[in-house]
Amino acid sequence: MRYLVVALLAVCLHLCGAQGKERICPLKGPQFSAPTGLGLEALFRNATSIIEQAILANLTRGPYNETTFSIGMFSTTDDELLYEFHHTDPTVATSSIGTNEVDADSIYRIASITKILTVYQWLIADGDRKFNSPISDFIPQLLQHRKNHDDYPAPSWDEITVNDLAMFLAGIGRDYGLNDVAIPGYITSLLPTMAAAVLPNNPKNGIDVPESDDPVCGYFTSNITYVPCSREGYIRKVANLASSFEPSYTPSYSNANFAILGIALENMLGAPIQDIFNKSIAQTLGLSSTTIGNPLQITNDSVIPGSGLTRSGWDDALGPLDSAAGGFSTTNDLGAIGRSILNSTLMAQATTRRWFSTTSFVDTIDQAVGRGWEIFRVRINGHSVNLFTKSGNWGVYNSVLFLLPAYDFGFSILSASSAAGGALVGDLPNTIVNTLLPSLETITKQQANANFAGRYTSATTNSSVTITIDGSLGLRATEYVVNGVDLLTSVFALFGANVEFRLMPNQLYSGGTRVGFSAVYQQPTAIPPKEEFYWPCESWLDVDDFTYASVPLGLMAFDVDADGRAISVRLVAVRETLIKQ
Repeated sequence: MRYLVVALLAVCLHLCGAQGKERICPLKGPQFSAPTGLGLEALFRNATSIIEQAILANLTRGPYNETTFSIGMFSTTDDELLYEFHHTDPTVATSSIGTNEVDADSIYRIASITKILTVYQWLIADGDRKFNSPISDFIPQLLQHRKNHDDYPAPSWDEITVNDLAMFLAGIGRDYGLNDVAIPGYITSLLPTMAAAVLPNNPKNGIDVPESDDPVCGYFTSNITYVPCSREGYIRKVANLASSFEPSYTPSYSNANFAILGIALENMLGAPIQDIFNKSIAQTLGLSSTTIGNPLQITNDSVIPGSGLTRSGWDDALGPLDSAAGGFSTTNDLGAIGRSILNSTLMAQATTRRWFSTTSFVDTIDQAVGRGWEIFRVRINGHSVNLFTKSGNWGVYNSVLFLLPAYDFGFSILSASSAAGGALVGDLPNTIVNTLLPSLETITKQQANANFAGRYTSATTNSSVTITIDGSLGLRATEYVVNGVDLLTSVFALFGANVEFRLMPNQLYSGGTRVGFSAVYQQPTAIPPKEEFYWPCESWLDVDDFTYASVPLGLMAFDVDADGRAISVRLVAVRETLIKQ
């Protein structure tokens, strides 16, 4: 029976992307160099056509026909959007304010995508060198909270780090004031009559909480007007915001985290957050329509449904919460921002790599958090791909930004809907990712085959390497001979007679003329059943097991021409260059 279970599992995994009943467990990260020139690839154009056909088929029904939205796709090798799609619903088409037809320059409220911009500004200004410093080093006033509070646990601000806040691990409350039912406002207007009448009247209602503890800002009034906090008032009140958990205990979403980060960044640099953004990002990238906080004026590009400035949420000035949810942007601007992050345009590549990392899982292995990121892991062709995302919601505006570092690719969806809320943004990413990912993977493999596959030899020594692309992962070396010694049947065969030698990108070279790879050499092993959790993937244990004069024998570097085609390979360990035949 056990063998039947294993066999059935192997078939399932093959259909889900695993290559047959045995596999080489890949290293985490891209299996091939990122693709270039996606806009010229027929497979990519076909995938976007399928996505567009699916959207058009849904435009006659909700939530699509009730939502104004813009989609933009981008990559690091293209200065313009690879693909865009825009739809204007009747509430925007007939609005008396702003635009009546959306395009890639239309300005939407992007809400919590702002959190990524706040982390980005910090990393540009100072890297991550201070991320393990207590947040009280930057905002000493936080330590003036009521210590040893008898009624509820207050945050330990001298233990909460910058990193904890960025990683959703600070353990403090989600918001100050926003959905507090101790005060009459929009949230209590949604409650049943008795609850709405009793809860907001402490201590007269018999709930022994002093009225002085009630929020004084940070909430919506009954007519949906947001009451912002002053900067100093927010610091004073958030200092006493009750803790939900100890820091670094479990991920919990919090707007307050990023409001505090924004204040700390302002204190560190001595400037308002909008000025910091303008200097560090907007001016450098040539952004015309992205702001941290409300735009100075409404233009013909502003997306404001017929519900108006207040009811749509466009007019809400968030004060200190701007660093968490106050941003406005366009499809074009988010494309430029996404490209700059993927390309490390404004900060060191090492900083970018650390930013593109998982910091904690939620209670499922395919969903995690990072520094501002909401991370999802999907499987394709037998390996995992991390999707770094950030969604946002404020008023009628819902948005999401996706970055896929494995392919140097990303996309955004910006939307506004008075009737459907965020239903479209909740649905459309599944269609886009599930359609695009197989095409991106195939294009990546096809380009790797065209760029690197072939035989490399020396005119002076008996050394040669043959690189192929097969149905599995990475570049496969089927021949690796150094000075007449076949390393695959000698050194690497110490791992077994059927050892496979596969090369994965290592990002060790910059400048575009040399591309580095590191080897994984293992015998293919049976895919274990799900209940066998212990050591299902051991490849990472044996990277660089074999060296020559202190340099890994698995380290190779390809010299490429202006089109990315390999002209030679450097066997780094033996200090020899072979020419492609």
